[in-house]
Amino acid sequence: YTHHCPISISRRLHQTSCTCRLLITSLLKCILHSPFIQLAHARSPLSSLNLLSTLVSAPVMTLRMTNDHITFLQRVASELVASNKGILAADESVGTIDKRFQANAIENNEENRRQYRTALLSNPALATYVSGVILHEETVQQLDNSNSKLVDVLINNKVHPGCKVDKGLVPLTSGLPGEQVTSGLDGLPERCRAAKKAGCTFTKWRAALQVEGGDDDRGLVRPSAQCVDAMANTLARYAAISQTEGLVPIVEPEVLMDGDHSAEAAARANEVVLSALFAAMHVHGVVMEGALLKCSMVTPGKSRGGGGVEHTDLVASLTVRTLMRTVPPAMPGVVFLSGGQTDDDAARNLQAVRKCAVDARSPWKLTFSFGRALHNAALAAWASKYLSGDVAGAIEAAHGALSQRAAACAGS
Repeated sequence: YTHHCPISISRRLHQTSCTCRLLITSLLKCILHSPFIQLAHARSPLSSLNLLSTLVSAPVMTLRMTNDHITFLQRVASELVASNKGILAADESVGTIDKRFQANAIENNEENRRQYRTALLSNPALATYVSGVILHEETVQQLDNSNSKLVDVLINNKVHPGCKVDKGLVPLTSGLPGEQVTSGLDGLPERCRAAKKAGCTFTKWRAALQVEGGDDDRGLVRPSAQCVDAMANTLARYAAISQTEGLVPIVEPEVLMDGDHSAEAAARANEVVLSALFAAMHVHGVVMEGALLKCSMVTPGKSRGGGGVEHTDLVASLTVRTLMRTVPPAMPGVVFLSGGQTDDDAARNLQAVRKCAVDARSPWKLTFSFGRALHNAALAAWASKYLSGDVAGAIEAAHGALSQRAAACAGS
């Protein structure tokens, strides 16, 4: 409980008189100075006392939004986590999609990217399992083979179009070697307005954090406190801007699977990251009911061979425990990235997490926001036909493969 009590208590503190606030703060400081609490947080790079002091003293920003504006955000966020549906991540950068195209002998050019994304997004059965699609900026402006905007194709199919609005990862000079922070706050309001004008209803911003340590008395080495702080404030500022422009923000602080860390170390890293993120979002005035979290499932590092059926129960229990300790109940839902898991592992672990969450009486809808785990098979099916010049057959093959994977992830 102490992992998230400073966030929820601070909301109430800001609604009290100064005298009452000082009294409550003093009491909480006494509690947090107790030997039990200090022991519980001795291995965490973030101090609950410092977090509480920051939340109590920081001015809470209030976003200028009408009731109708907030109601719209809440409705879209709820629809994105509708039962038995999830989000398709089709926002690969040109560099990322190049690797996937090369693996299928496809040349990476704008026309081939347009053809492939047309094959994914024109699936008439997409709305059965998918509530929204995260698009790359390039795709937002592209047309299908009938000269219809791909965004309009989704809207007509009752699927929410969204847009990735960050500008990618850059080195974090104040952090440890190799740590990164996401760029793109400059010009973000303008990009959000352009996405809104194009028909998008939500946006996404990704951060990436490494895990090192956490398995012994040293505690976590990575992510560093500087990296966590940069991530939290950048994501919170993005979310506030996105909401101000009328778009639901999906905040994605991905804790990477790369490394040989244990599942417990990954859980500790996720708890530190998510606690800092929601504290910053609160300070920046983000309306939790109109936002979504996209996060990693808690898995061992890849070098430990964390895949397979034997790890499913551990992944589910640690993932749900992490969410229960950190995520505000006001948030309507949490969507999971596949994060390098195999297609089958991602689908199986998701179903186990959902079951565990029901048993724990969690307050959120839990679903998928998969990229590779959803359209790896679709890309292979599309490429085999497309290379032979059968464009119509390629589209049909992609539809079938995507529907099959989406049904497996939706639990149908």
